[in-house]
Amino acid sequence: MDITSGEASRLIWPALAGLLFMGYAVFIFVKGGVHVEGKGWQTKKEAPKTYFFMLFFMLILGLSSIIFTVISVFYVFYS
Repeated sequence: MDITSGEASRLIWPALAGLLFMGYAVFIFVKGGVHVEGKGWQTKKEAPKTYFFMLFFMLILGLSSIIFTVISVFYVFYS
């Protein structure tokens, strides 16, 4: 089955967004902190709840976007 440009963009953007979300999760993990609105950059020790929330939230968002893309690819090619 051939894929149209509309279907391709519908598959590419969620995957790209998922990679960006996961990239930010890796960034905050490596740097050991997170940007907090109104307070600026806070380390893991200064804002542990926000740090872990953002880390897991970005990972879950990234993984769900990539899983959605994989499911969509199977739906487009195998239906």
